[in-house]
Amino acid sequence: MVRIAPFRGVFYNPKKIRDLSKVIAPPYDVISKEEQEKLYRRSPHNFVRLDLSQEPDSYDAVAQLFADWQADGIFERDETPAIYFLSQRFSLKGGEEKERQGFFALTQLEEFSSGAIRPHEKTLDAPKEDRLRLMLACHAQLSPIFALYAQPKQTINRALAQNVEGSAPFIEVKQDGGGECRLWRITDSALIHRLQQEMKDQSLLIADGHHRYEATLNYRNQMRSERTQWSGREAFNYIMTYFANMNDENVVILPTHRLVRGYAPKPFLELEEALQKYFYLEQYPKTSEGKGWFLKALKAGGKKQRLIGASFKRDPRYLILRLKNKRIMQRLAKDLSAPLRELDVSTLHHLILEHILGLTPERQTNGETIRYSQDEETVLQAVEKEDYQAAFILNPPKAEEILTIANGGETMPQKSTYFYPKLVSGLIVNKVDPEEEISDGSEFTER
Repeated sequence: MVRIAPFRGVFYNPKKIRDLSKVIAPPYDVISKEEQEKLYRRSPHNFVRLDLSQEPDSYDAVAQLFADWQADGIFERDETPAIYFLSQRFSLKGGEEKERQGFFALTQLEEFSSGAIRPHEKTLDAPKEDRLRLMLACHAQLSPIFALYAQPKQTINRALAQNVEGSAPFIEVKQDGGGECRLWRITDSALIHRLQQEMKDQSLLIADGHHRYEATLNYRNQMRSERTQWSGREAFNYIMTYFANMNDENVVILPTHRLVRGYAPKPFLELEEALQKYFYLEQYPKTSEGKGWFLKALKAGGKKQRLIGASFKRDPRYLILRLKNKRIMQRLAKDLSAPLRELDVSTLHHLILEHILGLTPERQTNGETIRYSQDEETVLQAVEKEDYQAAFILNPPKAEEILTIANGGETMPQKSTYFYPKLVSGLIVNKVDPEEEISDGSEFTER
C-alpha cells in the first residue's frame, strides 16, 4: 500500500529572491566541480550552497545556513499542507518539445521488502552516508526522490491539470538550456483525498534518488531509536516525492553511455578476436560521416535488437556489437533473471567489461574506471582526447523492462537509466519537524 500526504513546502521567498533562476540548481549528483563554482558565483543564495556545500565543515555549515535563510526570510514555509502540481516543459536533442506533468507529495517510507516501493538500480555506501549526515544536520529533505506509478488512463494528471486550469502558477522559472517549470498548490481536500485513494493500490518504482531514499530510511530509523514510542505518523516516517506516470509518453528515458579505463591493454588483434567470439561486428570508419552512420544505425537497430556501440582508442573504426547467442549470457550470469540478462547494460558489464576486459565488479564501481554521460558525442570525443581506453554507447531501456526487473526484486547496474529532464533542486524543500504529525488519509479509514 502506498500512502501519500500533503505537506507544508518550503520555498524561496519571492519578496527576497526576485529572480528564481539565479538560485535553483541541477541535482547535486550531476554537478561538476566547474558547475559548482559557477553556481556559487551566481548568487549568495544559490541552492548548491545547501545541497553540495564547499565549506570545510560542510554538514554544520549547511545546518547553519539553512537556519539563517529561514530566520532571514529567504525561505518561507507554507501555512497549509498542499500537494504541488508541476508542469515541466523541455526539448529533446532533436528539437521535439514535451511537457511532463507530475506532483509533489509525501509518501510513507517502506522497506523494499514490502514491495510497495521498489528500486531499480544498485546504490553505493558513500552517497548514502553523505545524504544521511545532511538530513541529520538540517532535519530537512532538500530534494525529492522521483517515483513512477502506472495509470494507463492518466486520471490523476487530468484531474490535477483541470484543477489548476485558468489559474496562474505561484512559481514559474526558466532553466538553463531552455526548460521551464511551473508549480501550483493543490489544497482542495476532496481532490487530495481522491489522489490518496487512487495512489493507495499503486506500487512505486524509484526512477531517481535511490541513495536519498535509503538514506531517508536510515534517518527514520535513527529518529525512531531516539524515542521510547512512535506512532508512524511523525514527519520523519515520510519522504518528499515527485510522482510521474510511466504511461505518459512525456516521461523520457535517456541512455547513459560509458567511458572506461583501467583494464590491462590487449593487443589489437587479441581484443578483436575476443569480441568476435561473442558478437557480430558491424564496422564504420572514424570519420565525421562514419560517426553519423554509426549512431543512426545503432539507434535504429536498437528498436528491435540488443546492440552496443563501441569505440576503442587508436582503433580507426566504430563498432556495433550484436550478441551471437543468448546462451552466452545465461552461462556468464546464471544468477540474473532472463529480463535482466537481456539488457544491453548487463551484457556490457558482465560480458565485455568483466569477462573480456577483466574489470571486476568491485573495480567497475570504485569511481575510478568508469565515467558516465548522456551525450554520445562527448563520450566519443573523450576516448580519443582524454585518458580513457574505450567508449560504449547504449540505447535506453524501456520503462516496462525496468518495471519487470524491479517487480522481480532485482536491480540494474548503477547508472542504467537517466530520466530526463532531472528535477530542479531548490524548487521545493520539505522541513522535517519531529513533533509534526502527517495526515495521509489512513486515520479516516482506520476509524
